[in-house]
Amino acid sequence: MCLGFSIVTQAQIILKADFTDNATAKQVIPYNLNVYNRITPINGINPVRDNKNPKFCIVRPLGGIAKKGEADITKDSYKWDAKSKKFYTDFTLIKKQLDGIFDKGLEIHQIVLDNPSWAFQRNSKGKLVGDSLKVATYGNAEPPRDYSAWANYLKEVMQFLIDTYSLEKIGDIQFNIGREIGTPSHWSGTKEQFFEFYKTSTNAIRSVILEAKVGTHFLWGSSKNAWGTDFVKWADAHKVHYDFVGVSYYPFYQKSERTNFDEVYAKDFAVIKDIPEWNKNAKLEMHEYSLIKSISKAGNSFERAPDAHQNTFMVGLMKMFYQNNMQNVFQWGDGSSYLPASNLLLEMQGNTYFESNKEGKQQVENNYVDAIFTKDAAKNQYNILAYNYNANPDAINIETIKIKAFVNVKKGTKIKYRIAKYNKIENNVAWSNWLETYTQEEDKGKSSIVFRDNLPVFSFLKYEVVLPLKSN
Repeated sequence: MCLGFSIVTQAQIILKADFTDNATAKQVIPYNLNVYNRITPINGINPVRDNKNPKFCIVRPLGGIAKKGEADITKDSYKWDAKSKKFYTDFTLIKKQLDGIFDKGLEIHQIVLDNPSWAFQRNSKGKLVGDSLKVATYGNAEPPRDYSAWANYLKEVMQFLIDTYSLEKIGDIQFNIGREIGTPSHWSGTKEQFFEFYKTSTNAIRSVILEAKVGTHFLWGSSKNAWGTDFVKWADAHKVHYDFVGVSYYPFYQKSERTNFDEVYAKDFAVIKDIPEWNKNAKLEMHEYSLIKSISKAGNSFERAPDAHQNTFMVGLMKMFYQNNMQNVFQWGDGSSYLPASNLLLEMQGNTYFESNKEGKQQVENNYVDAIFTKDAAKNQYNILAYNYNANPDAINIETIKIKAFVNVKKGTKIKYRIAKYNKIENNVAWSNWLETYTQEEDKGKSSIVFRDNLPVFSFLKYEVVLPLKSN
């Protein structure tokens, strides 16, 4: 007996997992959607709509900021005094940015050590190259003229943070050296210069905070200036420490080569993370992300894809994360673009993710149809979150799916279940009442949970199944 919201005559796609096979249990899944980017938040942070412990990444906290194409030295924490002809530090605005988060009882996940203050374009005697500052799109993209001065400055920054907030509090924050490296407007130097810059920076940071979590951020693996793979190989060869690598991902919602999750992982992320030189104790994070409809000519602003596409795509993106042990999507804005999907994903935090298989024939070849299968051992609950995405933004179709999950109970065991379905017109999720059905007979003492349903393109659905507590 298989119940659902609708009567379906024939399943075309079979999505199945074996909850009795521990070899297919991959990991206990975290909630990857609670980190938010904020650029130089001197005036405090905007609220977010996340439902679980939002954390923040502070971008450009050190200075080196441009305003209307001109260097804004008022935001700098390292300065040149032309009268005394001396360099000095001023951490007033760094403190203001951190206080704006800590004073609200919120957490900082990451501080980005990018855009050196404008004074770092001066040599040890305070002289500029060409007697003028070089200003890029995002501010100061120049490597420091004096790496020794940069190292000493970072040591001062770290000591200031410890003295102001305590080692325990600062020790929970990771430090990202550079931002979207490979982009000339973020780093104008060579790849080799950046690797040396990274090494100098990590040595300085960890000379003050011995166990500091450090890493960096590159473009996606298939981009023109993708340095992530070379960084991992260089770090391995030179025994340089990193705890994480961040990657940007801005897929156009209408391009199949940017939205096919298997292809995207293989060419953009696996080339960094799944190579022999990768530090197995490190994590791969997504430090910038948005599913976009268009981007500005300068490349520094974009238009987001519609809500239904955002939500459906996010479910597929999280399956890619769980399957490949990626962590944390750093978001812009308040997280509202895919709130219906993120709420369902939040409910699955702490579940065990199981690998699954896909069989059968799709009605539309270009649909991306798959599902996330998880088990909540504490509740003896099983969750299946299925989605249907297509790179054609105007697609109108419905796939017929059969969901099948093997469980360790006798055939005919009564189970409870309910279904959540996404309404793309209202951009919300509606739950059914709790229903009952029975497990079906399978070989080798197993039984199975089977559901059949319809899954429109740009939508997703979730089955929550509860077994009797006495079962395993």
